[in-house]
Amino acid sequence: MKNLVLTVICLLLSLSILHAQTTAITPIPALFQKIKDFEKQEWQKDSISKNPLRSQTEDKFAREYNFYQRLNSQLQGIDKISLPFKEQINYELLQHDILDNMAAYQYKSYLNPIISYEGFHTSLASQGNKILGSKKDADQYIVMLEDVPRYVDENLQLMKRGLSLGISQPKVIINELQSTYQQHIVDSVEKSVFWRPLLKKPFSLSEQDWQAYQVKAKEIITEDVISSYRKIKVFFETEYLPKTRAAVGASVLPEGSAYYEDRVRHYTTTSLTSEEIYRIGLAEVDRIQAEMDKVMKQVGFKGTFKEFIHFLRTDPKFYPKSAAELLKEASYIAKQIDGKLPSLFGRLPRQPYTVTPMSQPAAPPGLYSRSGSSNYPGTYLVNINNLSSRTLYTLEALTLHESVPGHHLQIALAQELDSMPDFRKNLYINAFGEGWGLYGEYLGHEMGFYKDPYSLFGRLTYDMWRACRLVIDVGLHKKGWTKEQAISYLADRTALSLVEVNTEVNRYISWPGQALAYKIGELKIREMRKKTEDALKENFDVRAFHDMILSNGSVTLSVLEKVTDRFIEEKLKKVKAEN
Repeated sequence: MKNLVLTVICLLLSLSILHAQTTAITPIPALFQKIKDFEKQEWQKDSISKNPLRSQTEDKFAREYNFYQRLNSQLQGIDKISLPFKEQINYELLQHDILDNMAAYQYKSYLNPIISYEGFHTSLASQGNKILGSKKDADQYIVMLEDVPRYVDENLQLMKRGLSLGISQPKVIINELQSTYQQHIVDSVEKSVFWRPLLKKPFSLSEQDWQAYQVKAKEIITEDVISSYRKIKVFFETEYLPKTRAAVGASVLPEGSAYYEDRVRHYTTTSLTSEEIYRIGLAEVDRIQAEMDKVMKQVGFKGTFKEFIHFLRTDPKFYPKSAAELLKEASYIAKQIDGKLPSLFGRLPRQPYTVTPMSQPAAPPGLYSRSGSSNYPGTYLVNINNLSSRTLYTLEALTLHESVPGHHLQIALAQELDSMPDFRKNLYINAFGEGWGLYGEYLGHEMGFYKDPYSLFGRLTYDMWRACRLVIDVGLHKKGWTKEQAISYLADRTALSLVEVNTEVNRYISWPGQALAYKIGELKIREMRKKTEDALKENFDVRAFHDMILSNGSVTLSVLEKVTDRFIEEKLKKVKAEN
């Protein structure tokens, strides 16, 4: 009996040691915890300083760089091959994130906090969308308003530093950025977006207390917020614009060529060079052009392709007569799509989404805004500015991309993946997210959309638009293209309105590399689908395939290929076992 007890004790001790060893070889969670601890520490610094809009100083960015440099050294010390498969995925995604954080400091991109249609000042204005539901919410909103002058001053200091080092946006971008700050310089508080949260009293507050909050907010918005936007205007128009660069390409920036190749790496998550991207773009342009020519013949148009594009841009029947018509059509399409989703997806998000107007002259035709809380829906924003440039024949493709099965479905599902580390729930990798959005447009065919040939041409226009980006982005930032060359290339090959063409080219100029993500990501997703179909043949289940693609959140394209290969391997084993 004594020997049996000793044997059991030894066995339990061995299992305990084995468990400890197993735990020791999966140290990735400890690195995730270090990120959490560092972010908490930074948040506490800002909280103590009453900086809810967060610090925007060079010292802060230096601290972040030093932290991620140390974290990278620790990550490199881990033998990735020895990790379980899920931890290998975490390793690669953490590595991607670390490299991005380090690159932001190395190339000093934080000194350039604006692009063609948004920047620090527009993200600040989004605070006006807050809903105040309690006294705590109201207190926090007042503190945020009080923090606006500091936040603006720190960002302007970063941009001044950027100018001194030759890091800036080109003149053609700043010339068209005026509306993004001018709209917040108003002659009464009631016209300010920052006043909107003060229009509805939280239920828990008395009328007297609420009036006190309104008086305080009115004073701060007048003296601090609107005046901060006046300061932004003066800076952009009298200091930044005269000193900023004339050349449009990133290659003229300090270490410009290396910086652009790093942006290619970041936005495509591949080892492709800019020249390889350029050649892929040219091939896709030729392929899609042949499809467009077929549709032109289908509708019986007798003129040239250029004349057909002119017809689409000028015939009033292709444009909404009012903002209400555009929004109703977008909402109707969205609800039609909702009804088709169960045929292609086994798992759908719990969080709903809404369709909301935006009026931004420099913004794209539509955008998606994720919800920061499960209490609120995701938002599909439809641009109602300049209705004569908002084409109805592209609305099916736009809605499929921005709402479902595109951005909302992918992002909302990622936020609901409880088995993933918090680090990954809100991770957004452009090649995957935007590639999925473009793949969502492609799925419109399988859902029964694009029956109208003009809507089909709209879908092909959107596909051509993303293919042209591969050519234009590299052309601008590596091959010395002018803005006029880029506009001509896009305008001659798509039915996008000329307003949208100009807006798009400004975006590519101001945001090097980001435009590459869409087409490169979509091509990889479609490649993985074909690979899976070919391997599983009659056992291919499109719902299971889509659920697998979305089950890991936002991932790099190399990770996507690995999880697809594993999915195929497991399915083939299951089929073999069943037979």
